[in-house]
Amino acid sequence: MVIGIIGASISGLIAGKRLAEAGHDVTIIEKNRSLGGRLKTVALDDLTLDVGLTHFDVETNTFGSFVSDMESKGAIQKWTKEFSLFDGAELYDVDPNSDARQYYCGTAGLQDMAESMSRWVDIKSEEKAGGLTYIGPDRTRKRSWMINLTDVTVFECDAVIIATSAVDAYGVIQTAQNRTQTRKIIRHIDEVRYDGCFSLAATYENQGVPSWRGIECEHSSIRWISNESSKQNTDTAALVIQSTPDFYRKHAQKSEKEIQELLLEEASEIIGGWAHRPKSTYVENWKYFNAQNSIDEYFMELEMEDAPLALIGDYLGGSSLENAFVSGYNLAEYWIKKYSEVTV
Repeated sequence: MVIGIIGASISGLIAGKRLAEAGHDVTIIEKNRSLGGRLKTVALDDLTLDVGLTHFDVETNTFGSFVSDMESKGAIQKWTKEFSLFDGAELYDVDPNSDARQYYCGTAGLQDMAESMSRWVDIKSEEKAGGLTYIGPDRTRKRSWMINLTDVTVFECDAVIIATSAVDAYGVIQTAQNRTQTRKIIRHIDEVRYDGCFSLAATYENQGVPSWRGIECEHSSIRWISNESSKQNTDTAALVIQSTPDFYRKHAQKSEKEIQELLLEEASEIIGGWAHRPKSTYVENWKYFNAQNSIDEYFMELEMEDAPLALIGDYLGGSSLENAFVSGYNLAEYWIKKYSEVTV
């Protein structure tokens, strides 16, 4: 079966990898140059900084097996079991409310994890899917679907998986609703909302590496400060500072320079004046960073035997990295059993 996946998120990548391993012909269409969605990293002063998700934990055996495999290959490492806490007035070395779970990070950025999964599939990067055309059972063409790309070309396939944010999925699937029964799916994903986030990466000259791994912040415009230096063998201080949803909503229209200034000023009040004097910086604007009102299903499927279509992502089953992984993994396992005879 020829499968087109829209979105090279961790959901899309693990679904693509598993389906390709089962013998299907998989192509992933990704609008950005980089893969992995929120696993994005940037390089500053020869350091790799996670500007999306900076760490994760494990709760399920499915995800745990994957993490163990990635750890054995040297892509992932155990990071810490405890974070510091800033309660709005005082900085504590250890969050007194922490449950001391094991947190993991990448050895050279979490994006490496995405890159490793992409080797199993064909990737069309910097290609945006503008919509779908359902050909149907009476088609004269060989395939059931056409994914319409914004450069006016098309990708023909037997099945489609949409592995984007709920907002982007809504836009894509709406183009096919006149000829398919997609209204039920559209109604569900229209309820999903997202919190935005500004993520500021910064490196520092002549500044020692902090002893803490990360700081969870309360009563502040900052929700999280990650000590990226602690993930790497370096004497250069490097931070990722992430805003709260309220800060994002309030300042969404401001310039990157203004956002940077506001976040550095706030960070300096938490960890010291040195935080306000970076050597190099990078700002990432995450419009759809954390899903709210997530759908209590691992995936959603349009049940058309001649033209399979499914939605996976971080808004299905929860909003964590693990939820996104399990969403894609479970759909792949379901389709492998459902379509055991591969159609070429």
